[in-house]
Amino acid sequence: MGRYLWFLLFPLFLFGSTVKPFKWHNGESFLTFLEHKKLPLSLYYNMDSEDQKLTEDIPFTASCQMLVSDKNTIQQILIPVNDELQLQIYLTPKKRYAMHVIPIASETYKEVLYTQIQTLPYDDILHATGSVKLASKFVKMFKGRVNFKKDPKRGDPLVIVYEQKYRLGKLFSMPEVAGAMIEMDGKRYAVYKHTDGRYYDAKGAQFEKFLFKLPIRNPRITSGFTMSRYHPVLHRYRAHVGVDFGARPGTQILATGDGRVCFAGYSNGYGKTIKILHSNGLVSLYAHQKGFKAGIHTGSKIKQGDIIGFVGSTGLSSGPHLHFGVYDGSRPINPLSVMKKKTEGFTGKEYRQFVAIRTKLDRIFNEKMRTKPIKRKAIDFQNTYYVDKDTFKVKAF
Repeated sequence: MGRYLWFLLFPLFLFGSTVKPFKWHNGESFLTFLEHKKLPLSLYYNMDSEDQKLTEDIPFTASCQMLVSDKNTIQQILIPVNDELQLQIYLTPKKRYAMHVIPIASETYKEVLYTQIQTLPYDDILHATGSVKLASKFVKMFKGRVNFKKDPKRGDPLVIVYEQKYRLGKLFSMPEVAGAMIEMDGKRYAVYKHTDGRYYDAKGAQFEKFLFKLPIRNPRITSGFTMSRYHPVLHRYRAHVGVDFGARPGTQILATGDGRVCFAGYSNGYGKTIKILHSNGLVSLYAHQKGFKAGIHTGSKIKQGDIIGFVGSTGLSSGPHLHFGVYDGSRPINPLSVMKKKTEGFTGKEYRQFVAIRTKLDRIFNEKMRTKPIKRKAIDFQNTYYVDKDTFKVKAF
């Protein structure tokens, strides 16, 4: 109901102004963006170091919005940084530009998809939901267990239980899949998400065989991962989309998994940085390095455990440490959630928790297999939003 009410009200708030959606260019720095839009560079230089580093994490092809007056004056720009926070640039009543970090107005819905194979699972999921991310995630979850190009037949059923965020009336962010299944030749293949954030089959065997190792020996975590937190002293929203490992300058940095270097260079906030693209589609990031190992460059093939660089304090850093990040596409995820576990399988309380999760999801799978519901796409609103004309704050719809 909220989305329908918003659709009726938004023209009242945008009278006399135009919303221009745009995509963030891959590789564009925040300073370059300000220059292109003829906005004051002081917006960046007046930020503290933590917020400056936040601009380094703007996802490539992020869906941004710009509010422009009938005199072609930029009144406001919204730039998503992650699933929770966005940068807001706005024109003050004194005709000066200011910027701060605000929460993203979004709604999360629990959804279930049931469909039958007509061509390929990826195509059928995309047709039913309009979500490339959900289709890709489903295929990736069963990689190595099911050959989706040969095994499925027309009419084979699949079910996905997931949560989906909507921002400005559109699909937003990576869907969080709780469980999924597909039946082929009368045999069910199912995946369940446990409380540790990992996926397992019905027997509790881990589905994801490609796992990372820690990038530093004998690590000491000095700062954890958080997409959004409200600082009680600064009264501001902050984010830290990685894990910091404290270490002495010169400590060896190890590749967390096999892959290919997709970036080796200098970044304003992260200093000397290496990014590695791995075979499972994840990208690992190693920032604030003192220097790279000789021979490491963009395009280098890397094996898990290879030395790639050395701990330093380049960029916006308060002291020597390694900032380690992991990205699923352009979306940051908690690096510790994809680290290799010390033990495999469940015991005791953990096993009972898994059985409860499996039982609940199996009940949903069986119900959808029986009722065969038709998935209806979410209404595709125009890529607009409404703003408070006095505070310039985005309102939840």
